[in-house]
Amino acid sequence: MEQPEIPVAQRVFGQSVYWLCVVAAIVCMVGPVIALVAVDSNVMNPHFLFASIFDGNTADVVWREVGGGFPGGHFWLESIGTGDGFTQLGLVVGCASALPALLATAAAYLFKSKEKSFIWVFFCLVIAALVTISMLGIFSVQ
Repeated sequence: MEQPEIPVAQRVFGQSVYWLCVVAAIVCMVGPVIALVAVDSNVMNPHFLFASIFDGNTADVVWREVGGGFPGGHFWLESIGTGDGFTQLGLVVGCASALPALLATAAAYLFKSKEKSFIWVFFCLVIAALVTISMLGIFSVQ
């Protein structure tokens, strides 16, 4: 049975997202190890964090009791060397994998495809712009 050839742009998108998510998963596995090895250097001490979560507290209560209040959505940038900051970096890489994949796909449609497809380049760039606007917090859904 003959298999159809997968277009280059689709392979570029799939491979980009795949490998960025693999890297993100590895970072997310290493982060908790760092957090448990250096317990006192985290934004939130894992022992108190898990106890508060298992007590059924809400996110607001957990942050207030264990972390001294929520430090903001990008707290990990200031604490990248901590276990919880490193884990958050992995989550960001995984969640943001669509942006570089869309840009690479737009380039593939423009330069590597047998037939140049400007409409797909346009769609890739528009969606990449929407992802960027959302990541920067300019637009958010409540």
